[in-house]
Amino acid sequence: MKTFRLIGMALLAVVMSVNFTSCSDDDEPSKNDDGVITNQKQLVELRMTYEDGESVITEYSYDSKGKLLSANHDGRTYSITWGANKIIESRGGSAVTYTLENGLVTHTSDSDGGDLDNIDFTYNANNQLVKLQTGEDYLSCIWQGEKLTKMIESYSDEDFYELSYSGKICKGYLPIMVWNVDDLRPLLEAHPELVGMRCNQLPDKIYSKDEYNEETELYSYTFDKDGYLESCTEVSTYKRLDNNETRTETTIYTFTWE
Repeated sequence: MKTFRLIGMALLAVVMSVNFTSCSDDDEPSKNDDGVITNQKQLVELRMTYEDGESVITEYSYDSKGKLLSANHDGRTYSITWGANKIIESRGGSAVTYTLENGLVTHTSDSDGGDLDNIDFTYNANNQLVKLQTGEDYLSCIWQGEKLTKMIESYSDEDFYELSYSGKICKGYLPIMVWNVDDLRPLLEAHPELVGMRCNQLPDKIYSKDEYNEETELYSYTFDKDGYLESCTEVSTYKRLDNNETRTETTIYTFTWE
């Protein structure tokens, strides 16, 4: 599975094949004053299962207004504190502060310090994320309608990630798409709308390349009776460009909604 933290990152995306469910006008996401979607199911568990059978589970708990209060990731507990245009996600002795404007995150800062822990967010007129910037380095996100189609790193046009689609969609959103912003952030997994990444358009393939490697990721999905994503199987093929060595890995993701 691919994740990246803006610098030296690797894109993760996920896809589905088989049937898909279209959303009616009544199913259009509706936000409350905190910028949180309130009229769709909530993600309560995300399970990752690797080829060796090992599983990593994240569980999510919400308040009566649908805002994430806490999450447990593989035995580590995260607590979420909501304030006026600010959200703090804490674990142990460290914390990430999210600064918001008009329901969207504009900046994150990490108590651990470091350049990569201070990130600025830029959006287009449709409130979709178009740039992540830390210092002089940034990542550009290109959209075609509701589809994220390409991501390019500022320091090299040859380091890119391309997403291919064939019209598949789901009810709700794709939880792990937000890992394109940052990994292991339960707040964003539960509320990707806060960073313009609540995506129900599902790519079929991702191709990525840098100076040393290229990778192709293919995915297949299943759905629950309401059209929300139930499971995803990701098959990733990695290739080293210096010696053409290749390897393939499979990861299964399971989602539970309430």
